[in-house]
Amino acid sequence: MKKKKLTTWEAACIITGYGIGGGVMALPYLAVKNGVLLSLAILLAAFAASYVLHVMIAETVIKTGGQVQIIEIFGHYLFPGKAKKALTTVFFVIMALVLFTNLATYISGAGEILAQLLGIPLLWGEILFYIVAASVVFFGLKAVGVSEKVAVTIIFGVIGVLAVCSLFKLNHSLPFRVGTLNQALAYFGLVMFAFGAFFSVPQAVEGLDGDVKKVKRAVALGLGNNLLLILVITFCALSASDTVTELAMIGWSRGIGTWAEILGDIFTVLAMLTTYWSLSLALGDIVNDQLKCDHRLCWLIGTLPSLLITLIGLGGFMEYMRLAGGLIAIIIALLVVPAYRKSRKEPGEAILGAWGGTVMQLVILIAYLLMAAGNVVPYE
Repeated sequence: MKKKKLTTWEAACIITGYGIGGGVMALPYLAVKNGVLLSLAILLAAFAASYVLHVMIAETVIKTGGQVQIIEIFGHYLFPGKAKKALTTVFFVIMALVLFTNLATYISGAGEILAQLLGIPLLWGEILFYIVAASVVFFGLKAVGVSEKVAVTIIFGVIGVLAVCSLFKLNHSLPFRVGTLNQALAYFGLVMFAFGAFFSVPQAVEGLDGDVKKVKRAVALGLGNNLLLILVITFCALSASDTVTELAMIGWSRGIGTWAEILGDIFTVLAMLTTYWSLSLALGDIVNDQLKCDHRLCWLIGTLPSLLITLIGLGGFMEYMRLAGGLIAIIIALLVVPAYRKSRKEPGEAILGAWGGTVMQLVILIAYLLMAAGNVVPYE
């Protein structure tokens, strides 16, 4: 199937869509425990580290040919000789399991909301979300890019309406008290997860034909969209919610009024939908890289297991988020940075220039190891 190319904004929206789901909406719950000043400092540090890491991935993808997924990057730069195929297969299986679990998060969370909105059993809510989400991914990169662009535009519209209405409901002072080290780590881990669009970067590179300037702009716009949403949602949720809930939109919209709760539910479903699109598209491409099978089979392998995991019922929303975040961080920290280090020795433009040197590589490695720790430490 020939893949149509993306505009810069569509590529940016695929990156935005990856992180706009549960991670963004769970952050106010942890921001309360850390205070707004420390939370803001952590947020900005996480944004900077995330931007550098995503550009590292983009540079490595471009140098590897521009149409490869992260698994192929590992195979090209890190797995030697005869062991390459076996090691690539092992990491393919590990990565697929992590991504299946991550996707199940969004089916579970959105299914519950749809069940409440439509007055249907939870099972049917989960199946309905899966059908809508997986159907778009079936049509490939351009369909996902256009859908993400439309959904992200609607999301900003919804957040804008709720933010304006929140100005009349600022009944609570912002928390400034700093929490424990574990709570700071937990916030850092989740905010890094919210910015994480590791597996969408290859789609952006491919959709933009490896154009370095466009790719850098797409990464900056994609992550910048999430930074803006995090700031607005956190401020409004902390100021207008009677109780800051694990899914911030619930408490925030409830604090405004009944109509806002419905609008908040629509936002939440859209946010999870965009994340599902971006992540399952990446997973389908990873499957295609490894198995070289028909597009329809790759799509089925990339989406159906997440539904099955959800129907089995393996845990609540926050448990899914932190488990997936911790596992992904370990993989990224231990493999992507070393792969990037090796790629810098090959011909081609060094996108980060001196900023991608040894010191920065060490900083990014430490940041993602801390992310891994933050997603497993107890914080209550």
